[in-house]
Amino acid sequence: MNIKSNNTAEPDFKIEPPSTKALKQAFVDSNYHIVARDTLDCVAHMIIAIDNPRDVVEVGLGYLVDKLAVCRADVGFGSPEAEDYIPIAEHCSERTCPPSIVSCCLPNQHDVIQRVWKQAVPVKYEDVDQNAELVELRDAFQAVRCKSMLMQRLFWDGQPVGISCIDHTEKPHRWEPSEVAFMQSFCSLFLAPLAGISSYWHMPQSRMPSESEMQAIRLAAAGKSYKQIAYELNKSIRTIENQLRSARHRLNARNQAELIRKCESWL
Repeated sequence: MNIKSNNTAEPDFKIEPPSTKALKQAFVDSNYHIVARDTLDCVAHMIIAIDNPRDVVEVGLGYLVDKLAVCRADVGFGSPEAEDYIPIAEHCSERTCPPSIVSCCLPNQHDVIQRVWKQAVPVKYEDVDQNAELVELRDAFQAVRCKSMLMQRLFWDGQPVGISCIDHTEKPHRWEPSEVAFMQSFCSLFLAPLAGISSYWHMPQSRMPSESEMQAIRLAAAGKSYKQIAYELNKSIRTIENQLRSARHRLNARNQAELIRKCESWL
């Protein structure tokens, strides 16, 4: 059930909005002989929906529910540094009709969630009710009838951007190696990049620098030097350099002047 892909070097889809033809060539055509047809059909439907970020993820989540016969699949976007983790989209099996997990707020800094952010491979919990690691989160999971879950970090453009989770809500489930491998490969090769591309071009707010980066950008826009910015924010010059470099990369800005121009609506 594992997916092997030819996508060793994904094109840079942040330079300009990609056409559906370019996306199809990168994600479908290049994998035509090595990825299962039903998977590529799902990917093609995600590409058709590329102008609507929510539709992209919902197509992918629906496929995970059907492919792995789970009760629910969900996704949330954010970063390891955020205070809370909140799923924003889901697909529920009509067979089991589990409660919605959308807007369920979990403490993002808890070890259980941080473990997902830090691992490239899925994190699995096969008996939520009995797992001692989950005792502090048990009430939240029981409220949405979570019995077993498999969580995968979503990684795109060189950084973690979200988490996808599939779960069983009727009884505990032993996750087979093939299920774990499929979850990792589908999310890494298709769900994360297509959701990232869609959000980048069709949800401008997703490209907004972090608040700490915006603080440095506002001071740079006021004509402050790196040394002055570092002093005012009580940070090292290297930290300021890294923050502004990260913001330039996210917005595809060639220099600081272009970065400031692209951030004008947020200043």
